[in-house]
Amino acid sequence: MLAISTMWNALKQPDGAALFDELKNLGFEKLELSRHLTLDQVEQLKPYLHENPPCSIHNFCPILPGTSQADAGQDKILLSSLNADERKEAVRRTIQTMELAVELETPIVVLHLGEVDTYDRSYLMVDLYNYGEREFEAFHQKVTEATEWRKRKEEKHRNAVLRSLDELNERALRMDLCIAIENRPHYYQIPNFDEVELFFEEFYGSPMRYWHDIGHAARQEKLGVCWADKWLQQYEAYLVGVNLHDLQGLEAYHPPGIGDLAWDDIFAKMPADVLKVLEIRPCEAEPVIAARELCESLSQSSEQLDV
Repeated sequence: MLAISTMWNALKQPDGAALFDELKNLGFEKLELSRHLTLDQVEQLKPYLHENPPCSIHNFCPILPGTSQADAGQDKILLSSLNADERKEAVRRTIQTMELAVELETPIVVLHLGEVDTYDRSYLMVDLYNYGEREFEAFHQKVTEATEWRKRKEEKHRNAVLRSLDELNERALRMDLCIAIENRPHYYQIPNFDEVELFFEEFYGSPMRYWHDIGHAARQEKLGVCWADKWLQQYEAYLVGVNLHDLQGLEAYHPPGIGDLAWDDIFAKMPADVLKVLEIRPCEAEPVIAARELCESLSQSSEQLDV
């Protein structure tokens, strides 16, 4: 199945009915609800979504009170917070998103687990990457320094995530709902590559699954943090869905086919039958339609190879 996220037009189309029509006119089978939707948009969408249930919802949806749509992509409250009140509020708001998923008969809620509160050294890696020095020792030294600083503080935040996931897995089981942990674009965010395995070991047999973001994995590889292919190779058994978007340099959320990524190779390494969702920044309709046609063609080729 190939779907598209409401990320594409949530900010430019305030009317939920018109937003739905714009997305359906692009020719996709299903929609994913992004974190950029307001409460009004969600309520306006509901009559259409009851007839056409979304394939997935990203937490938090709708946007948190007091958060603008433009800032919705930033995590304001964290499931990894060391502040007990903040963490509990993040859990409560996540449960509200899960309740929306149940109401709309949506099977998957995608979770952002938070981050480690460490000094962000990404700009050093980005600068060296932009100067074309990725292959030099100074670049790898900065990557090592950054990840080592993360390790000094990660245990407490990881334990906070475990407490949050314990509550959320219990709710998901009762709701007959899948919650999916997503790989993130930045080294200080949770989970890193090893933490995915840790969480699945801790919650073995739970309704928790893995959600893979192609662009996030590719960005981490460009910045020397983790090879992009490793995530799917290691966690395919838990895989429930994939977000597709292209990179131009380090800039994400472009339509597949107009950036740096080799999509024929990416599709060849993905399970053919996994849910695929285009997660694209606002742009004209034509490149989105071209991206859909590219992904449909590559999906068909992949299915034929599997057969």
